[in-house]
Amino acid sequence: MKRINLGVGVMLLAASVPLMAQVSKHGAAAPPDKTTLEKVLAAWMTLDASRAAIFYATDDPGLVIYDVAPLKYTGWAEVERGAVNVFQPIKSLNIELNDDAQVHSSGNLAWTTATLVIDLLNKDGSRKRMDGRWTTIWEKRGGKWLIVHEHLSSPPPEPAS
Repeated sequence: MKRINLGVGVMLLAASVPLMAQVSKHGAAAPPDKTTLEKVLAAWMTLDASRAAIFYATDDPGLVIYDVAPLKYTGWAEVERGAVNVFQPIKSLNIELNDDAQVHSSGNLAWTTATLVIDLLNKDGSRKRMDGRWTTIWEKRGGKWLIVHEHLSSPPPEPAS
């Protein structure tokens, strides 16, 4: 009798493995992709940090964001306060994700790299265009992928020839 119960148990376990794999494959959030990156940038283009907050680990005091200016934000509260000052002179912002965007993932971590074209229209009518380099580190927390670190930089202007 024990052999039959053990045999039935092994068969049930073997039959359930593909089902569990299918549930986890379809039920779990996929790592960020190019579309996700475009959504992050679209949120920032609203000039309202609260719109971008859904993509970040806002409750993590260790969240660090290195920006073009200022040098660094630690924690989401600093990001929100800083964004108000940075966005104050800006009338509109357009950020284009270049075709070199890459996403890599391993387990509950993912990292992305891309270059950007950033166009600013200031309230005084002046325009500024700059190239940017963007790197994000994502962590899957509670079934959702969140940015836990970000680095945005702009290369110095090329020397005149």
